[in-house]
Amino acid sequence: MRFPPPVRALCAFWIATVLTVRTARALVTLNDGTDKIYVSGTWTMGHTTNLSASADGTGDYSYGATAEIEYQRRAGLLGLTASATFSLMDYFKNKTYDTLNPTFSVELDKQTGRTTGALTLSATRSSQADAAANVHDVSWNYLAGLNLHYPVIDRYSFTGALDYGQLDYTETSGQPLINLSTYTANLGMFYVLSDTRDISISYRYRAEDSTDHTSTTDNALLFGVYSRIIWEIHGSLVVGVQRRNGPVDPGVQSAENGNYNDVTATATATYNPSKKNVVTGTLSRDFSTTSTNATTDSTNGTLDLTHAFDAKKSANVGIGGGENQFLGPFGFLPGTTEERRDYYFTWNVGANYIWNQHLKVALAYTYLHNWSNLGFATFQSGTWTITLASRW
Repeated sequence: MRFPPPVRALCAFWIATVLTVRTARALVTLNDGTDKIYVSGTWTMGHTTNLSASADGTGDYSYGATAEIEYQRRAGLLGLTASATFSLMDYFKNKTYDTLNPTFSVELDKQTGRTTGALTLSATRSSQADAAANVHDVSWNYLAGLNLHYPVIDRYSFTGALDYGQLDYTETSGQPLINLSTYTANLGMFYVLSDTRDISISYRYRAEDSTDHTSTTDNALLFGVYSRIIWEIHGSLVVGVQRRNGPVDPGVQSAENGNYNDVTATATATYNPSKKNVVTGTLSRDFSTTSTNATTDSTNGTLDLTHAFDAKKSANVGIGGGENQFLGPFGFLPGTTEERRDYYFTWNVGANYIWNQHLKVALAYTYLHNWSNLGFATFQSGTWTITLASRW
C-alpha cells in the first residue's frame, strides 16, 4: 500500500521527532573542555503558495531536514570554529525544486591581546525564490572576510575589514542570471562616549564586477551609535551618505548618467516594555546589484513583538515592508525607458515551545504581498511551517 505524499510527510515528521529525542546525543568535550563538538538538527513540514515570487507562481507542500556538526576550540592565542551543514527540502509535486544544500564555514578569531579580530571563510549553496528575476533559482555564495580591532587608548580604537564575495547561479529556471563578485573595505574609528553608548565614524568602499562585463563602485561615509541608541532602546544605528558609480545608459547624455547619490542606513534595535515582552526592529537602506544586473536602491524595515508566557512558551507577531527602485539601463521595464518600482508588505505570526533543553518546537506563518509596475512581478505568497529543532 502506498500512502499519499501528505501522509508520508507526516510519518517522516514524527519519525524524525523520535530520532531527535533518542539519538541526537552527540555533544563531545575533549582536552579538559577546550575542544567541543556540537550536533544540531531541524525537521520541517510546511506549505507555500508561491515558489517563484511571480504572478504565475505555483504552490506546494514540502518537508525537509537540516543537520549540522560544529567544532569549537578555545585554547591558546587563536580560537577556531568550523561547521558543516546539510539542508534537504523535498516538494510533493514540484520535484524540480527538490534540493540538498550544503554550507561549510571556518572562523579563526583572536580575542586577547591588543589587536583582536577574526578571519572567516564560507561556502553556501542556497535555493530560493528571487523577487528581482521572479524565478526560483539555485546559487553558490562564497565569502571571505577579515576584521580587525586595535585600541589606541581606553576610549579610542580603530577598526578595519576586508571582504570578498562570489555569487554564482547554477540553476535559473530557464532564465540566465548574472554572477557577481564583490570586494569591500571598511576603515573606522570608535569612541566610548559613556558607559552606555559608543559612537563611530567610518568609510566604506565597495566594488562589484558582473559576468555581463559591467562594474559598479560605492563610496560611503558613515556615522554610528551603539549600545543605547536613545532612551531605553538598545542596539546599533549606522547612517551615512553614499555615491554609486554604475553602468551607464548609452541613450542618455548626462554628467550624472550612471551615478547615484542617496542616504544609506542599517539599524537593529531592541526595547523591553516589560519582563515578558520584547520589541525588536530593523532598518536598512542601501544600493545593491540584482541577479538581473540592475542597480537597486532598497529600503526595508521590520517590527516584531515577542511575548513569553513562561520559560517554555512564547509567541511572536511582526510586520515589515519596503521599496525597491530599479535604476539604470538594466532597471528599465522591457521595451521602455520607465524604471521598475516594487513595493512590498509582509506580516508574520508564530508560536514556540521549549520541550526540554535539547528540543524546541515552532509553528510559523508568513504572508507577503509585492506590488510592481512590472506585471508578472506583482504577486502574493503565504507560507506556514512546523519546525522541530535540537542541539546537543
